[in-house]
Amino acid sequence: MAHITINQYLQQVYEALDNHEGSFCAELLSFKHPHVANPRLQLANPEDKCQQVLEPPYDEMVAAHLRCTYAAANHDFIEAYKFQTLGLNNPYVP
Repeated sequence: MAHITINQYLQQVYEALDNHEGSFCAELLSFKHPHVANPRLQLANPEDKCQQVLEPPYDEMVAAHLRCTYAAANHDFIEAYKFQTLGLNNPYVP
């Protein structure tokens, strides 16, 4: 998992959502999952990539998570908390 591309990761999220695999989707958005150590997924501005693969509001939720991993990797834990909270508190996610 440490060497997947952003497109591969987003495709996994898309498939988990499409197949109603909530547990796997939650795992993919967790800091316990190995993808958080992947520098390819630590993006300052992942919104465009997320919008290409995911529909709203999931694109915003995943982009916030990826921005959180970027901030945490750069030891900016206040920003990381802000983005993780934004992703988890999206009122438009069913």
